Amino acid sequence: MIEPIGRAAAAYAAHRAPLASPTPAAAPAASPVAEAAPAPATESSFGAFLDRQASQAMDTLKEGERVSLAAVAGKASAHEVVRSVLAAEMTVQTVVSIRDRMVQAYQDVMRMAV
Repeated sequence: MIEPIGRAAAAYAAHRAPLASPTPAAAPAASPVAEAAPAPATESSFGAFLDRQASQAMDTLKEGERVSLAAVAGKASAHEVVRSVLAAEMTVQTVVSIRDRMVQAYQDVMRMAV
């Protein structure tokens, strides 16, 4: 059985736009020190990350509803409906799993002796 986080990662990998990578001939040779340096973070805070992820989850759910309504009107194929509904289902399962873990972490903190 695949864990919900694994499903989310798989769904993300399947739906994200491919990154534009330079061709090996055009890329300048990098020193080993430069390769070991971490890339600069694009997120400024954990709150911003959560906001972006919540927004993406809502977009996925809205897309599932939109494709389902298009199918009722005869404008979407069964394949499109199944794909969008499964993506929405994985999103809901992931959100519920994250919520459960956050509640569990809060309860653990509240049980700590001071």
